[in-house]
Amino acid sequence: MFTGLVEAKGRVRAARANRLEIDVAPKFRRLPKGSSVAVNGACLTVTSARGGALSFHLVSETLRRTTLGKLKAGDAVNLERPLREGGRFEGHFVLGHVDGVGRVLESRTRGAEKSVLVSPPARFRSLLVEKGSVAMDGVSLTLGEVTRRGFWVHLVPHTMRKTVCGAYLPGSKVNLEFDYLVKLALKKHRGKTLIDKLSRPR
Repeated sequence: MFTGLVEAKGRVRAARANRLEIDVAPKFRRLPKGSSVAVNGACLTVTSARGGALSFHLVSETLRRTTLGKLKAGDAVNLERPLREGGRFEGHFVLGHVDGVGRVLESRTRGAEKSVLVSPPARFRSLLVEKGSVAMDGVSLTLGEVTRRGFWVHLVPHTMRKTVCGAYLPGSKVNLEFDYLVKLALKKHRGKTLIDKLSRPR
């Protein structure tokens, strides 16, 4: 379980097929093998930790559902450790189970703030709730206006400095995880219809 509050940015040291090696901040270097880390919103398992870097194995489902398979050496990524029992909870419930990849359609800057319009995969549009939550590359964000083209999110300067969100441009691909509470509410309302839809092969 994560909160969507990114702790640090890492830097990809090496990306080979289904293996990812990331240079990390000191507080991540003590994580033992088998630990979980959210990398751009995807929950990954540490396979080794050495030389200031963490290594991860990417299974086929992760490669299919996320942007991680497109990363290359030098790319920045968002990192978050799991929520500890008794820890302070902010953001929202983020499982680290990416639903799919969205695309930035527009980017607008006003003063120190930035707004981006994101187009999600069509089959997830029923999960868009204005003023609800979405995890975008692992960052807990509030949905602004929901339109026929997608949804707006508004980024404050802190988020742009501390996460990869500051680099978003039209055409950028982003990992999306929609609010689990919205999924549960729709499941209760529609029975198995929504779950069947989300599970349908693309």
